[in-house]
Amino acid sequence: MKRLGFCQFILVCVLTIVWCIIAHAHQVYASNIEGQNRTVTSKSEPEFKLVSQVTEQFAQTESVNNSSWQTEVSNSVRQPSPYKPTIVFVDVRLNTVSQINLPEKTYNISAEVVLEWQDGRLAFTPNNKETNTLLKFNGNDVDLILGKIWSPSFTIGNEIQPRETQNRSVQVASNGWVRVYEQFNDVVKFDADVHTFPFSNQTLTLAINSALDDLSAVAFSLREFKFNSPDPSQQIIGRWSLKKLNANTRSFSRLDSKVSFPQILIFMHIQHKPQYVIFNFFIPLFVIFVAAAAVTWIDPTKTAPHTAPRVLGTIILILTTITLKFALAREIPAVNYITLTDAVFGVTVLILILSLIMSCTIIYLKEHVQKDVLSKRLNANFRTIYPLLYVACMSAVFLLFYTVNWNS
Repeated sequence: MKRLGFCQFILVCVLTIVWCIIAHAHQVYASNIEGQNRTVTSKSEPEFKLVSQVTEQFAQTESVNNSSWQTEVSNSVRQPSPYKPTIVFVDVRLNTVSQINLPEKTYNISAEVVLEWQDGRLAFTPNNKETNTLLKFNGNDVDLILGKIWSPSFTIGNEIQPRETQNRSVQVASNGWVRVYEQFNDVVKFDADVHTFPFSNQTLTLAINSALDDLSAVAFSLREFKFNSPDPSQQIIGRWSLKKLNANTRSFSRLDSKVSFPQILIFMHIQHKPQYVIFNFFIPLFVIFVAAAAVTWIDPTKTAPHTAPRVLGTIILILTTITLKFALAREIPAVNYITLTDAVFGVTVLILILSLIMSCTIIYLKEHVQKDVLSKRLNANFRTIYPLLYVACMSAVFLLFYTVNWNS
């Protein structure tokens, strides 16, 4: 029995030694394969170090917090400094502004945004100080890197659909300075003011909001905002020209949170080009004015055939003015106030109706009451008063709207 027990002990020892040798060989083989894969897939030693540091940070975070989703949304854990907000420098360049639609209160924009901040956890020691002090990521690598590091994602607060990203890149410097670049196209909503249309001074707004991080985690610092051209008017496509460009940093509140979030508001103050106002507003009004004044020189007191052209011509001018008014109304949104266009064309129609009434009165005095002298005198006085009356009424309308709306 003792010999049998001794044999069993020797057998167990041999099997244990053999199992240890096999396990050690398997571990060495796996390490060699992992090293080969790492050599093939990694772009450079600093870049691999960056990913390793980030992975280690997240592993440590997950060991502290058993719930991974809580770790993902916790600003105090994810941001570079849990004790103060991270300063994020923002640069905005506007490429084009097009399809400014007043009825829909929308416009299309193509812009570039750069976000820069420093995260000391991402600092690394470069291999070569001349070539490897900056890591650059493009294409699919951008999503991979941004998924592993903390980044202050942003949204366009007044967009009506998700923005279309054209190009993105990420750069990480050896001192931990991170730069995220994005070029995008978007359709943006704005508040249209058409009180003085077509002298329409509009303000196009672009709201850049922090998507996830509130003011306790992130503070936006607007460093640069401008059009990507020496002549900004060339970047605004259509019948508009740039009047002024300014921006400021403020905060906004969301429905799902009691804290405030950082926001950058860019204001593009634009106005109609002079040629649009001249050809679509002043020239039609001047033609109507000249035609209406010329009709009053048709004397219905001389012969009966002059009666029809004067009355019919005035009626045609009234219908033409109404048609032109509705044509311009299609270019502005439906509003609950009277615009300058409504007032101008409304006064024009009223003066034309007055001219029609006077023509009918003159004809009535001539044909039915037989008061030729009174009808001739009334006709002569009206053809003199009509241009002065029209100019006086138009001047009063413009002065009223200038006082009430443009100085408000």
